Amino acid sequence: MVCTECGKVKNRHEDFLNLSLNIKDIKSVQESLQKQIEGETISDYKCDGCNKSVDLSRRTLIAETPNILIIHLQRIGFNFETFETDKVNTLCKFPTLLDLKPYSYFEVMGKENRLKQQESDGKVDALKKKEEEESLTEEELQKRREAEEETREPIREDCFEYKLVGVNVHSGTANMGHYWSYINTNRGHDEAEGDMQWIRTDLDPWMEFNDSRVTNFNF
Repeated sequence: MVCTECGKVKNRHEDFLNLSLNIKDIKSVQESLQKQIEGETISDYKCDGCNKSVDLSRRTLIAETPNILIIHLQRIGFNFETFETDKVNTLCKFPTLLDLKPYSYFEVMGKENRLKQQESDGKVDALKKKEEEESLTEEELQKRREAEEETREPIREDCFEYKLVGVNVHSGTANMGHYWSYINTNRGHDEAEGDMQWIRTDLDPWMEFNDSRVTNFNF
């Protein structure tokens, strides 16, 4: 969350089991991710940085990435006009190689010059902080820790590239239907350093798993 007046940044760290993306009126996974970092504007927010009512920019950035990334496309949603559950059947393209770095915390915040400056002497800074905390009351210490948590930056992550290894497909309506999967069966293969063939998903063996029927699939 960023104040549009004074630029004060507040962070809230949230763990996720999958990356759920809105795809209504959106044509690709990358476009949906871009919408996330553009975020939304909250009007009339009382900022404790400039102490006045301002417009606040709230958005979602990726801090740390998992070894296996599951992306959920939000195809099922509630229609507030008809008061019924609808399914989004429009085309949404997804890549075989996905780079999340353009949507990451340090990439976006760095381009906006919003990253905190690191102290040159961490030991001196830690000692000074400890001395200050010893002079605070329990209530003051709690408030200080809450403020520090809001401005805490995540651990810098280096790995953001993902290769597609499986796709779940749904056919039917929002209330009923059938699921099946397309799976990349290439497992346990170690790519040599510098070998870029690993990104060629179309060269890997794929199979369709549809209930009791398992067949080869040309990606």
